[in-house]
Amino acid sequence: MLDTLRPTAAGLDGLPAWFLRVAAPAIYKSTTHTFNMSLSTSTVPQQWKEARIKPISKVAVPVQHSDFRPISVTPILTRIMQRVVVREFLYPSFLTHPPSLTFLDQYAFRPTGSTTAAVISMLHTISTLLQTNPFVIVISLDFSKAFDTVRHSTLLA
Repeated sequence: MLDTLRPTAAGLDGLPAWFLRVAAPAIYKSTTHTFNMSLSTSTVPQQWKEARIKPISKVAVPVQHSDFRPISVTPILTRIMQRVVVREFLYPSFLTHPPSLTFLDQYAFRPTGSTTAAVISMLHTISTLLQTNPFVIVISLDFSKAFDTVRHSTLLA
């Protein structure tokens, strides 16, 4: 993965993608060891948890705080590790889930999932239900911050 890094913003560690790509032959063993230790102990190095928050304008001429959206720029090694976890653990769990568990309405963390697909599916379901019911109640839960409060070692176990 280090060999195929494309130019991207460096995190707070200041390690640019070009350096990691050039240094790959010398650092791949220690980087692999760090990744494996992180996975086996369910811990993440503290430096990998820190991010630079960069405001990105949502409009052509921003005038107030709400005209910006925050982008978290994490270290490149963090992003590589996240990619490994998603490809090696999350995607396979979606593809080989227990028969009693269905992910038909799951759109996040899937190669073909998107918020647009989720909204279209929800609108279709509501429209279909409104054909035979006078009203429909929608309960929506946002779990985007749920993993910030979960003990990761327990979750992985």
